[in-house]
Formats: sequence, C-alpha cells, structure tokens
Amino acid sequence: MLVMIMLDLTEMLGMKIGYEPWGEADSIPFFLNETYAFQKVDIDGVLCIFAEPRGEIPAMQAIAKHFSAICVAASLPVVLRLNGLSGERRKALMAARVPFVATGQIYLPFMGTILQKRLYDEPTSREKLMPSAQLLLFSYLYQNSGKMYTGTMAKKVGVSAMQITRAVRQLQRLGLFDVSKEGVHVVIEGRANHRALFEEAAKHLLDPVREIKYIPRNERTRDLPVAGLSALSEMTMLTESEIPTFAYYSKTDKLFGENGLTDRETQARVEIWKYAPTALSNHGNTADPLSVIVSLIDERGDERIEQAIEETLKKIWV
Repeated sequence: MLVMIMLDLTEMLGMKIGYEPWGEADSIPFFLNETYAFQKVDIDGVLCIFAEPRGEIPAMQAIAKHFSAICVAASLPVVLRLNGLSGERRKALMAARVPFVATGQIYLPFMGTILQKRLYDEPTSREKLMPSAQLLLFSYLYQNSGKMYTGTMAKKVGVSAMQITRAVRQLQRLGLFDVSKEGVHVVIEGRANHRALFEEAAKHLLDPVREIKYIPRNERTRDLPVAGLSALSEMTMLTESEIPTFAYYSKTDKLFGENGLTDRETQARVEIWKYAPTALSNHGNTADPLSVIVSLIDERGDERIEQAIEETLKKIWV
C-alpha cells in the first residue's frame, strides 16, 4: 500500500518521494508504536513521519493527541497514512488540520507554500464553474437537443439575467460551448455529445456542497430534498445509507446544527448547498442527479458507488 501511495504522491504532485524506517520510534510511548506503523518520508526535500494505524483508525480526538506527541518527539510533521478514506472522515481530518495521504487524496498543510507554487505553475486550467454556469451546463445536458436558447434560463434556475450572461461567457471561455445569436436570442451548443461534454467539464465542475451539518431527524428534515448517497440509492440499486442525507439552500436563512455526527440513530446529515438542489430536478423532493454525482467526489473509489453513478448517467443519456 505504501508503494501505491508514493506513486499517487509522485503522479499528483510531480515530486520526488523517498522513504525509510523511522529509526527513532522508540523515543515515543510504547502504545503509540502498538497503534501505528511509522515511516520517515522525504517529499521533495521536506521530511515528515507517516503513521499508519495497525488496526482500527483511532477517534479524531485521539489522533490529534497522538500526533501532537509524535510531532514533539520527532520534530517533524506527522501524516496519517490510510488506504480508503470516506468523505466524512476526510472533512473531519481537514477541519482538525491533521495531514493525511490516502489513495487519490492528499492533504499536506505543512507543505502549503510548495504545493501552492506547483499549482500555480501548472499550465492546465483549474478554474471552477460559477453556480449559475454549472446550472446552465446541467440544464443543457438534461435536454435532448443539441442547441439551447438561454433567454428563459434565468427564471428556470433561479438566478439573474446578468448571471446567465456571465455563465455563458465562462462556458464559452472554457471551450465547452459555441455561442451564437438567432435574432435577439442567445444560443449555446455543446462542442461534444452530452456524455463527452460532461466528462470534458469534469475538471471544472463545482462541488455544490458548501458545508455539512447534523440535525435531529423528524419534522426538521420533512421539507428538505434528499441528496448525497441517499439520493443515489433512490436512483439506483445502491443500498440506502445508514445516515440519511438531505440538502438545504437559502440566500437569507441559515441552518443551525452540529458540525460533527454524535448520534447515528437520531441524526441526519444535511448538506448546505451553493445553489438550489432542486432547480433542475424532475422530482421536487430529490436533488438533481448530475449535482448529486458531483457532490459525491469524496466518495469516488468505492466500486459500489462508481457502479451506481454509471447506472445513473446511462439513465440520463439513454
């Protein structure tokens, strides 16, 4: 597994990676050596300690406490090394600023300046779509026609005419659409078929989820549309998630809840969205499929979820 993660680091960051056993592991308490396996890693000249749980992953508070002790002993940053990583755990680790590496996922805040320079030096555009541009793109992808008039879109997706104009410009600038006029009407036409256009836009797609809260189930979720894995399970044969997921969007009101899950039996997961989750949905109580798929970026890698996503995409573009 370490070799695969090193290949991931090399491929994703373009950096030279080296590793060796950590020779000072006996300087920390015995129970930490029982809990983690250690490697000393050199990431392009920056030294750190990789710590991989030997058994079950400790609780978040325990990890933070353990890493603090290891960091003091080693005088080096400590990185949690994992194989798989759920979206929920990933967000919790980042909120606690605990560095980690997992298959396809990397968070190394102590290398911020170096990594930032790498990103700025990359020639490939990483520009993300504005919410209005994503809604316009998805609206186009849901229709069968190769052309779409944008004049009625502002009201349909709940944004201003000016925002639609900016959305059209962004989609054109990113090379996704050709734009023309028929009389006074602005017309957009994708530069590829719908499935290919979706895949071409993948690197620009905006995760619609701004924040996650946990609230009591019951009447508080009655009027909220289903989202996340709960929505995907409704669309496919995917097993229903243990914790139901809903979406919330408001320009004026704030949803109050807990930042972390404390009771799996009574709480629901609520995603605070950057745009209205049902603006393009054919079902008022479920977020639209393409937005749901994009919101599950942190869950990709799970074969069951990948199959459900592919099943959903095939239904959209029969």
